[in-house]
Amino acid sequence: MRYGRTLVACLSLLVGTCTGTAAAGVSVGETAPDFTLPDLDGQEHSLADHRGRLVVLEWVNPNCPFSERHAREGTMIDLVDHHPDLVWLGINSTAEDHRDYLTPEQHAEYNTEHGIDYPILYDVTGEVGHAYGAKTTPHMFVIDEQGKVVYAGAIDDDPYARSDSRTNYVTGALEALEQGRKPEPSSTKPYGCSVKYGG
Repeated sequence: MRYGRTLVACLSLLVGTCTGTAAAGVSVGETAPDFTLPDLDGQEHSLADHRGRLVVLEWVNPNCPFSERHAREGTMIDLVDHHPDLVWLGINSTAEDHRDYLTPEQHAEYNTEHGIDYPILYDVTGEVGHAYGAKTTPHMFVIDEQGKVVYAGAIDDDPYARSDSRTNYVTGALEALEQGRKPEPSSTKPYGCSVKYGG
């Protein structure tokens, strides 16, 4: 099964048409909206269950070349490995009637193929995505132990995958929090494919 499009062929078009600015959802400094969503096995996960821990939310779509590239490169997996005490949750807000929708079984196959072992939650109504203002895949949110959003935006500063020394904004945010500092920058412009919300 083929999940991603060819990155080289699609990258210019996608960056030009699918990037977005920080959305009218939650803002940095505000309390992260609570949610309860099922994972690929149907087990429910609530954000409230993780109060007191650092949480990273990653909006993901396996049929987006940007999500697929970061999965292939291990960008998110490496971050999870280097910060084992945090909670990392992927969220797929692709509508069930969209051509990019994967069933949970198909998404599980994709995870196995790419070595992804953190929970992927399904938000097929888009309610959670809209609450956060998630615009792209990936779109990242870092939530501190008090439940406040302390970073929102891009995973890094290299949408075209051209740099050998890219700046990973989520890494910077996590390191700042571990050192008792506020993340800087606390928000950036996310890049990637648009989140495929319904109707």
